Amino acid sequence: MPAAAMMSQRWWSMFDPRTRHGQIYLFLLAVRCYSALYGYGYIHPDEWMQSGEPYFGFSLDGVEARLTWEWHPEHALRSLSALVMQYLAVEPLLKIYRLLSSSLSGQALFLIQRINMLFWTLVLDVSVVFILPPQIARHIHYLFGISTAATTFLIRPFSNSFEAHLLAFCLLHVSNFFKDPAWYKSAGVVGLRWGVLLALIGVDGFFTRFTFAIFALPLAIFVLYRHVQVAAEGHKRTALGSLAIAVNCVVIFLAGRVESDTNFYTRAADTNGVEVAGFWGTKWVVPPINALLYNLKTENVAQHGLHPRWLHVVVNLPMMVGVANCVILVVYGWQFGRERLHPGTAIHGAGNEGAMSQDEQERIEVEQTVKGAEGVVAGPSSTTPSQTSDDQDIPYVDNEPIIVPLSLATIIFALAILSLSPHQEPRFLLPLAFPSTIIMAYALQSPTFTSRPSLTRTLCVLHVIQHILQLVLFSFLHQAALLPTLFSIDTSFSHLPSHNPLWNRYEHHLLYRTFSVPLHFLPNKVSGMYPRVEQYDSATDPGKLVHMASTACDHTWVYAPTWVVGGLQEDAHKQGRVEMVGVGMVSWHLDMDHLSESWALIKEVGWKEAFAIQKLAVQCIDHTQIDDTVESQGQPERPQVDPPSHDDL
Repeated sequence: MPAAAMMSQRWWSMFDPRTRHGQIYLFLLAVRCYSALYGYGYIHPDEWMQSGEPYFGFSLDGVEARLTWEWHPEHALRSLSALVMQYLAVEPLLKIYRLLSSSLSGQALFLIQRINMLFWTLVLDVSVVFILPPQIARHIHYLFGISTAATTFLIRPFSNSFEAHLLAFCLLHVSNFFKDPAWYKSAGVVGLRWGVLLALIGVDGFFTRFTFAIFALPLAIFVLYRHVQVAAEGHKRTALGSLAIAVNCVVIFLAGRVESDTNFYTRAADTNGVEVAGFWGTKWVVPPINALLYNLKTENVAQHGLHPRWLHVVVNLPMMVGVANCVILVVYGWQFGRERLHPGTAIHGAGNEGAMSQDEQERIEVEQTVKGAEGVVAGPSSTTPSQTSDDQDIPYVDNEPIIVPLSLATIIFALAILSLSPHQEPRFLLPLAFPSTIIMAYALQSPTFTSRPSLTRTLCVLHVIQHILQLVLFSFLHQAALLPTLFSIDTSFSHLPSHNPLWNRYEHHLLYRTFSVPLHFLPNKVSGMYPRVEQYDSATDPGKLVHMASTACDHTWVYAPTWVVGGLQEDAHKQGRVEMVGVGMVSWHLDMDHLSESWALIKEVGWKEAFAIQKLAVQCIDHTQIDDTVESQGQPERPQVDPPSHDDL
């Protein structure tokens, strides 16, 4: 079937709500959108501190941001140019929002960032439709659409999320361009287009995270192999020309990124009077190289936590791609390797003919669906245009012989290299979610699984259940009360009078024992001393926090998980200067590091309050009334204590 015809049919049939696939896809897309817009789960501080915090801190006037050490010029481990590419849709969304509203809120900034990441997931969905065969594309939309990667991680502005998107784009476009053995015959304008695109994706991926080079290395080797193969067949000029286009584009894009980041960090270094972290003693700043050199030293990564080197394989990969997916990876990967070593034992075997007929039947069904839809839209007077001879001369070539081996190579190689590092977090393997889904989609159509319907059904049910549970945990429970708390504080700031004396505009908000607070979610907090938002971790004991809160009592609120509130109120009672009164809470805040403490409170306060962030009003105790009461009881008078000054803060 002509490729162009297949593209148009796949597009309309797969996104048409009148088709079964369209209904399922739109439902999964609705789940993803709901998770993006209403899932306040806070997975890891890097989710905001490495993305929105620096981006809006540098781009929005009046927004206070707390930059992590990676963004300091003496370290320069992060690339602002890559972050700008990741936030490609943020500026247009900001302009649209400002046309609709006069003031910017923290929740608006949250939604803008999530919608921006949703945009990238939709681009990936469309790429799948246009590049992969219809049946495979449907399977990927189902399997990947329900996965934790799509519903939870990719809609969050992790640098890992953008890295995963870029790797998926790279994998799809490499397999699509080189699937035809005669690809070099169209390596003119088409080769220029693909060379520019792959170069841009590769450079952006490398500057987003240096680990992108590890994930993409099998793809780069394959591209080089294809060019060498064509050159060996006598097409040296074509191969060299195509390769030269890609290499020149890489150099140009690389120079642009280095120039942009060098200017950014040089200005920051000059402003702060520090030395910039240049490349091998030069003035040029290459953030991914700095990040690579930093992570090569065990003493550096030890500051972030050391893990056993088997953690990626045994725990992190099953978490990110799914247990069922891992089972299929092992089975299908072993069969694929056996086929390559012993060509007589093919994966499809005797069922290949049946599989081909099934594919043909799927294509016929797609054709009929589209023709029916066209008839409904166009009406009885319309006619279906006949295909030109040029279209009929275009052969349809399946991606499977290219994309499956590339996916396997990417997974095996990246997993092996990343497992060498002693610091291993699940999100580091997020880019492997899409390649593993491709393998799963092809595997489920092979006779190995189609001949075992019970096993296939069990694996699919396991896949869905695991990812739904992880969706609930990470999107709606994990540290999920912190962001609504910040939105509430920002709303409180927006109601403060702007022309009254400073004291009338004073508010002091203390957050205790939570994840890192992204201050860019408080755009209504004006720069300067008043109002104030401060965060304290476990290094600050409850007694010290109570003392600091008491210095501005009646103007201070403390926000803390329920399991630590009792200790704060007890210390406040011992100090006798203030009392902490609960005035509100945000429920369903799951702190995995203190699960036992929250669990112990369930019988006392119930589920909703045990897993919550409490808002405590710090109220001054009137010592005059206390002293009068003591005198009336015949007790000696307590010495008068002067109220603390604001200098104590």
